[in-house]
Amino acid sequence: MGQFSWIYSDTDKQLLDDVYADTYLLVPKPFQEKYGKAIYEKCYDGYGHFGDYDVYDLVLEWNREMIPEIIRRIKNGTWHTPRYNTEDAIKNLQAYYDGEKIECKPRKLGIYMANHDKDNAILEFPIKITTKELEYENVEPSLNDPNQGWSEDEDDY
Repeated sequence: MGQFSWIYSDTDKQLLDDVYADTYLLVPKPFQEKYGKAIYEKCYDGYGHFGDYDVYDLVLEWNREMIPEIIRRIKNGTWHTPRYNTEDAIKNLQAYYDGEKIECKPRKLGIYMANHDKDNAILEFPIKITTKELEYENVEPSLNDPNQGWSEDEDDY
């Protein structure tokens, strides 16, 4: 299982793994009734978990209506494709969109959709992580942390 981390949208600093720090996964307005304005995490584990949720399960749910466009981009080569069989991705994305059973964990499709900065930024509801609770629409998408949440600076721990 790979690790994932981001750069906070409001401070441009790393979200560090296994370090106590107030962290908020901002929730788009259409989903705030279900999840609240933000999902709080006090010590990020490095695997995409915020509160009781997996960010990649959420990004798939939040961007379900974009799936036909994402499939179109996959087919024409304008979507960055991580290590995942493109035919399987298309089949499972379409099944998820159609409300049918998928043959992988939803997380895998969410990773496919938002694992790269350019793809995340294209999403209607990209991943946005901050150090305080802010309005979702006022914040830029979070960028991937090239160090995957690990710092070489001992003062960070």
